[in-house]
Amino acid sequence: MAMVIEQISKRYGELCVVDRASLDVSDGELVVLLGSSGSGKSTILRMIAGLAVPDEGRILLNGRDITRLPPQQRGMGFVFQNYSIFPHMTVAENIEFGLKIRNVPVSQRQARREYLLGLVDLYGMGPRYSSQLSGGQQQRVALARSLAYEPPVLLLDEPFGAIDAKTRIQLRQSLKKIVKEVGVTTMMVTHDQEEAFELADRVAIVNKGCIEQYGFPNDVYYSPSTQFTADFVGDINFFEGSVLDSSGECCEIELFEGIPVYRRGRYPFQQGQRVLYGVRPEQIRVSLLEPENYENGINGTIEKSMFLGDITRYSIRLADNRLLDVQVLNYLFIDGMVMPYELNEKVWLIWSQGSGIILADEAHPAFVSNL
Repeated sequence: MAMVIEQISKRYGELCVVDRASLDVSDGELVVLLGSSGSGKSTILRMIAGLAVPDEGRILLNGRDITRLPPQQRGMGFVFQNYSIFPHMTVAENIEFGLKIRNVPVSQRQARREYLLGLVDLYGMGPRYSSQLSGGQQQRVALARSLAYEPPVLLLDEPFGAIDAKTRIQLRQSLKKIVKEVGVTTMMVTHDQEEAFELADRVAIVNKGCIEQYGFPNDVYYSPSTQFTADFVGDINFFEGSVLDSSGECCEIELFEGIPVYRRGRYPFQQGQRVLYGVRPEQIRVSLLEPENYENGINGTIEKSMFLGDITRYSIRLADNRLLDVQVLNYLFIDGMVMPYELNEKVWLIWSQGSGIILADEAHPAFVSNL
């Protein structure tokens, strides 16, 4: 492992900002800390960089304990949200700065500078100053400068937060290519879910200073381990239910008004146990026809329709008076594969028995039915 974070905590007075957070990061891996504002994700990054000292736990870099080392002895690259490039220096001088203070010979500095200018797509811009660059170009300079002295770990704190949406997408695509080409182990902080899922080899969901879940992006999205993760990542429709049977290769759950739904797979629930059953809007199909025997289905009435460009989002009122959100790709309407649905129209909401998320309902302890 390139880096191991073991049970680190940070408190400011009575406030616990990070609570026993643990992570392991492999060589060359790009790990993203994803969380809302105030979740503690940036504090974790600052402790890794040496800008804050943990009250508990330790941080290992290639087997070496660096928990108490000052930042300059860790040798990590750090890219901030606000670029932090020197305005009185040219692009070339900014990139060479870390090499210059390390007394790297001029010829080596220049060779490394030219390589990095090409890598971040700024070739020929070495003589320019920051005032002559766009926000996206300034962030590319900051990235090149942080990579100049070949740090063992690259840390990125909301690096695209101050950049417009279109440029942000372009930089995301460039960043992953750059860090993979260089082979540097990278940790990044963001609150942007799309950004996290596009870039990350693994994602850590941070909530109230704790690592709520850590895993591959598709596992975090489709197999969340907690209700918070399921709610935080993407959109989801949750139902309270009761387990009817989970003894075989399929779990049967009773929802409101006795409606049964099925989820393929083995689950460790007891008969009668209260659970939360969730299904994401994009997993649901809207239809005027009843579901097949191998599908899950609930009927309802279309109450609201929102055109969102590539999709139309429907809010559908169910029998228990709740609203359920569904997304339909608009190309289906354009190609005539599906007719647009009208307000107040009765429809079926259908999804696969291979879809859906089941979590223990923490508000209702498990019990065994006497039936």
